[in-house]
Amino acid sequence: MAIIGIGAVEVGRYPERRESDLALQVIRDALRDAQLSSKQVEGLFTTPDLQGNIGLQTNLLCEYLRISPKSMAEICCGAIAGGLTLKYAADEIQAGRIKTALCYGAVREASIGWFKNLSQGKGWAMIEPTALQPYAAYGIIWAYALSARRYMHETGATEEDFALAAVRNRKNAAGNPLAAFKKPIAVEDVLRSRYLSSPIKLLDAAASLDGAAAVVVASEDVARDLSPHPVYIQGWGLCHDNSCVIPTDDCSKSISHFTATREAARRAFQAAGVKPDDVDVAEIYAPFSSHELIIPEDIGWFENGEMVKAIRNGETDIGGKIPINTDGGLTSRGHPWAATPLYETISLVRQLRGAAGAIQVKDAKVGLMHCEGGMMNNGLVMIFGRG
Repeated sequence: MAIIGIGAVEVGRYPERRESDLALQVIRDALRDAQLSSKQVEGLFTTPDLQGNIGLQTNLLCEYLRISPKSMAEICCGAIAGGLTLKYAADEIQAGRIKTALCYGAVREASIGWFKNLSQGKGWAMIEPTALQPYAAYGIIWAYALSARRYMHETGATEEDFALAAVRNRKNAAGNPLAAFKKPIAVEDVLRSRYLSSPIKLLDAAASLDGAAAVVVASEDVARDLSPHPVYIQGWGLCHDNSCVIPTDDCSKSISHFTATREAARRAFQAAGVKPDDVDVAEIYAPFSSHELIIPEDIGWFENGEMVKAIRNGETDIGGKIPINTDGGLTSRGHPWAATPLYETISLVRQLRGAAGAIQVKDAKVGLMHCEGGMMNNGLVMIFGRG
């Protein structure tokens, strides 16, 4: 199966617009890009509606679009949700139940203060209550901070190294019209920004923002008929570790590397029949710049600790060994939660079409998308290839 259409709004704030309005805009753009009419949509898959339509967002969109899908679902599994809509669509197409699917996410996370209000001043109810919930009064940044600090202890990485990843992302975002933050920053700016949870500082962190993105997936025969530049889903891997945030089953379990990411990547490479070094461009899900060093090692481009040298030498820059987050990543493109994996996918589709403009990776043929839920406990890796 292949991706044949994409549509997205610039990540930012949309206080005057409804989620359904944003969804309709990106859906129509994606259908136009795919040269597909709404009547040809056989599958409709979305991420959660944060304003509480109790799972009925897809129903509302069916009414607005006047469509009757054969398969439909609203998928919620943490921040991996956007990626799972693509997996679900691919599964349905591969099973022969449908030939076309529309995957979308539309969230006004910032405008409704969703993340800020979720756990402000109290333990986050979703977190394990005895050992972890008392620490989860302001989300899970503390868990990523512990992970970052452990990685520093094991590898000699510094806060300056993390800042290099944030600076690289901001430089890349300048060439992405969908990115929220395009103003250049320097390492000194990151280091001077206020601490959120040491060693993570403000400019190391992804901001809670609004956004909407849509992707059209089709069977190979439909893709051949409609699209001059299909991008094929070559394989995917999914893995969930037996924890939600910090592992509670084994005190010796690593928090500086993640089982779910490593296993999801291994399964994806096996399914696609490629190796890490075959990947030309990648979008990884790193809410904090510290994990821009950890995740590339987990996926397999570098051995443990090698990313310290790699980030200093520009090996993840455009033109380097493996260009990562060429669109600015979560810290500069922005992070509208569940829709983020769809933004990652759209960036890779543009790269593989050769349509990424100033941030184009030369002759990109294979792309990798990584997303997660929890603190890297629920990992999905998808491999895309140029048609």
